[in-house]
Amino acid sequence: MNLNRKKKWIIVVVAAMLCGAGTYYYIHSKSKPAVAASEQQSAMKVTKGSISSSISGTSQLDAKDKQNIVIPVDAIIKTMNLTQNQAVKKGDVLVELSVPSTETNLKEAQVSLQQLEKELSELQGEQNHMSVSASMSGKLTLAANLDVGSQVNKTTKIGTISDTSQFKVKLPFPLQEAVQLQKGDNVELTVDGYLLSKVGTVSTVSREMKADTNGNKVVDVEVLVSNDGTLSSGLKVKGSIGSGDDKIESTELAALDYVRTAPIFSEASGTVKSLKFKDGETVKQGDLIASLFNDDLQQNIISKQAAIDSQKIKVDDAQQKVDQLTITAPFDGVFSADFANSKSNVLRNYPVGAQITANTTLGAVASLSTMQLPIAVDELDLTSVKVGQKAVVKVDAISGKSFEGEVTSVSNVGTTSNGVTTYDAVVSIPNSEASELKYAMTATAEIFIQDKKDILVVPIQAITTTKGKSTVSLKKADGTVEEQHEIKTGIRSKTQVEILSGLAEGDEVVMPVRKAATTTNQQRTQGGFPGGEGGPPAGFQGGGAGGGFQGGQGGGGTRQ
Repeated sequence: MNLNRKKKWIIVVVAAMLCGAGTYYYIHSKSKPAVAASEQQSAMKVTKGSISSSISGTSQLDAKDKQNIVIPVDAIIKTMNLTQNQAVKKGDVLVELSVPSTETNLKEAQVSLQQLEKELSELQGEQNHMSVSASMSGKLTLAANLDVGSQVNKTTKIGTISDTSQFKVKLPFPLQEAVQLQKGDNVELTVDGYLLSKVGTVSTVSREMKADTNGNKVVDVEVLVSNDGTLSSGLKVKGSIGSGDDKIESTELAALDYVRTAPIFSEASGTVKSLKFKDGETVKQGDLIASLFNDDLQQNIISKQAAIDSQKIKVDDAQQKVDQLTITAPFDGVFSADFANSKSNVLRNYPVGAQITANTTLGAVASLSTMQLPIAVDELDLTSVKVGQKAVVKVDAISGKSFEGEVTSVSNVGTTSNGVTTYDAVVSIPNSEASELKYAMTATAEIFIQDKKDILVVPIQAITTTKGKSTVSLKKADGTVEEQHEIKTGIRSKTQVEILSGLAEGDEVVMPVRKAATTTNQQRTQGGFPGGEGGPPAGFQGGGAGGGFQGGQGGGGTRQ
């Protein structure tokens, strides 16, 4: 009997536990959110496309080449060749100024330089004449008191070389016979005291008549005679013309003299170091006669050269000051006084002869063949702007037309205003029709900082970048997806990215997954079951503490 009771109690307890577990599963499965299983996935094909972006700015046009015409010093206007709106060519003289003191300083500096150069040339000449050579062949006659150790200067006479190959002599002949003589007539010369005679020829017949010691009228006849080695200077000779009864003799004797002589000068200052020939010896042309030395000469040359170099600097400085008195056009263009004062023509105040002060601006020469437009670039965009980038320029005053330009410079110095820093980028615009683009016109430039065509592109959302590595989810031909497929990217816009490698045209990339979640009504509970913390499932009534199905908290219960 007791055994049967125990079996019944066991069956009841097991049944109660199974009912409780089923109730718990039902309640919790109903209260758990239900997540939609449908995941919104899409695949995009890699295609060819283009990416471009630009930066724009507005300012006023300026001439790319413009130079103010400014007076450099206080001066007097010598010539004025400027007129309003005048076309000029490079090098045209625009204004000539006069400053007498500046011009005088230049002349004085030039004269001093010329004198120093002359002195240097003389010193160098002396250096080249430390050796004294024979200028021709002949008999050497040294100067008196000249010896080794003698001091000489460039005007000291070393000696004389006489040509002994020919002599001359002037013989007086009676007037009547002398006037009949002609150049080339033979004259017999007899050497006084020697049984020696030579035949010479008439060289000249003087036209001056004079009287001999006996009061007879005579004329000097110059006779040349070749020397065969038997004649010498100083020998006295007598001349005769004809023979027999027609023979005419000179009225007096005369001494033979050299036809050609050449003095020898040292042509340098110094001391005679050596003499190679003695007085009276015969020398040949080019023979070294004497050598000199001067220890101070080289130092004098160095000092003189230094003085010349210094003086040249002074001349150059003076020349520059004079040169700036002539103002020329820096390039082809148009001169306008409006650049100095657009309301009044300043040229009227400066006629020829007027005094003008330094730093006075008369206007400017501008070349309108190329205009430029400086635009402000935000510091965040500065690295994207490069010299050489193309730009499109539109001018407010010229509707319906745009001009091609190019970035020619980007400033490295920024300007900050209201906490924003900008940098100037200059766009140059060719102005082939110079009458079209004018100075100070308002224009807008659009600089294309990125412009690539026929490139592989994908949506920017398809790319994930982590630690400098870019990847996509690549859908393969078999339908599977390769997560984190590595790629290399290029330029990008707000919506697209250029693919440099890792993908080919036609590949499919999976866009990021979007999850849509919906939640059912939940039965909120406190603890495990309704009806009390840790209490039994609904349908049971809690019992007292301890025994059977009458137990209290945590205990079993009976179905109502």
